[in-house]
Amino acid sequence: MNRVTMRINGTEYSIKGNETEEHLRRVGTTVNKMIESILEKNYMISTQSAAVLAAMNAVDEKLKAEDKLTTVKSQAGSVESGAASLNKEISDLKLEIDRLRSENENLAKALEDRKNNEGDDLLAKDKEIKRLETELHLTSESAREYRDDNEHISKMNKELKFELQSYKYKVLDLQKKLFDTQINQVKDKKERNPVIREKARSTNP
Repeated sequence: MNRVTMRINGTEYSIKGNETEEHLRRVGTTVNKMIESILEKNYMISTQSAAVLAAMNAVDEKLKAEDKLTTVKSQAGSVESGAASLNKEISDLKLEIDRLRSENENLAKALEDRKNNEGDDLLAKDKEIKRLETELHLTSESAREYRDDNEHISKMNKELKFELQSYKYKVLDLQKKLFDTQINQVKDKKERNPVIREKARSTNP
């Protein structure tokens, strides 16, 4: 686990995570910029309120990503025709969800540190972030299940096409055998029937 120390709105925070130090610093810098931007536009609000607004902005991005994923699922009427593009879009959404999860986790840690310094005012927001993390996990699992189902259906479709082609060849083979059998039956009938043989001789002097 990596750890970096970041100064967010004038206060130092220790950010820990399994990501690289560069990633953790980028998350801390992003959170700091979000809070600073909010304070610049709303200089009358408190630092705590700015932190809450920053959290709401992060959650807003996460919800938009979820809405986009829902839209993709609802438009996936034909699995085979849109499998390639749909899988790519799901993969992109999963990466976006992972990025938002990482940002939410680090934002939650920053808010936890501020809560320890300023009291328990952010406890409700901390619970909300944990709930959102659970929803992110469920969304990621749903995306994974949808991708697996799509791959399974594509595989079944290929197998059915192969089986159909095999049946076509079998039907053609049976038709040929039936035709050959009919010809042999006619030949046998002619050979067994003397009248037919006599007629055959008269027509072929």
